[in-house]
Amino acid sequence: MGIFDRDYMQSSGSTGSMIRSMSAVKLIVTINVVVFIAWRLASRDFMQYEFMTSWAHLASGRIWTPLTAAFSHYSFFHILINMLVFLSFAPVLEARWGKGRFFAFYLGAAIFSSLLHASMVQFGWRDAPALGASGAVCAVTTAFACYYPKSVILIWGILPAPAWLIVVAMSLFDLKGLIDQSEGISTGIGHAAHLGGVVFALGLLFVLPKMGLTGSRKSSSRSRVGARRAPGDYYPAAPSSDGASDRDIAEEERLDELLTKVSREGIDALDEDEREDLHRISRKRGDLP
Repeated sequence: MGIFDRDYMQSSGSTGSMIRSMSAVKLIVTINVVVFIAWRLASRDFMQYEFMTSWAHLASGRIWTPLTAAFSHYSFFHILINMLVFLSFAPVLEARWGKGRFFAFYLGAAIFSSLLHASMVQFGWRDAPALGASGAVCAVTTAFACYYPKSVILIWGILPAPAWLIVVAMSLFDLKGLIDQSEGISTGIGHAAHLGGVVFALGLLFVLPKMGLTGSRKSSSRSRVGARRAPGDYYPAAPSSDGASDRDIAEEERLDELLTKVSREGIDALDEDEREDLHRISRKRGDLP
């Protein structure tokens, strides 16, 4: 049973009922916005002490800070960029996995990336307090690229690039930044946290497939976000050597249609029949239990 299906989350008129009615994507964005407002209203010293994370924070017993830091942002531009990237990829993943699994994935990525950043002091890096959802957002971006590597993403709405290339490029950028930081060069970016998000997603999707977050990647180039088809992307075709039936192809086309709608309009745009089709096909493909 998922956390959003438990009795205490379903009582009518309660906060739990309101939360249960929201998609995980909306819930995550809402939490980020609320925490951002709190940073503007509460004592700055309090927020830095309780909502940023570092090895010193953990050593002093503030074990909750890897999570609170992942919902904190230092500027409007910081939260805007993170949420725009998040909203580009997250709805499709929630549609594949379901609300509870996607929410758990996001929280796990947030905590893991924060812990990796904090632990770098043990390997010679400076113990710099950090905040931001970037690590979790990198995990979401990486997971999307694992399912849809050839999806063409329009960077800043202008420059087209396949999803796999975006993940490779950002990983190389963060690896270079991490090396620079090891040499005492300050970049002002949590490169370890970003790489932690990438590692977390790859670990769950490839190293730990038994956790139930993996699915068939046979048509991994099927979907796209705010983009066009790239040469070599998946197109429904006649059955080939893999023995695909007409019904299989029809389901591929239906799943493509539903995920495209989710990517453009959000998961709430699906009606009851569309949601049922999405979950039925996803379960058959192994994307859901």
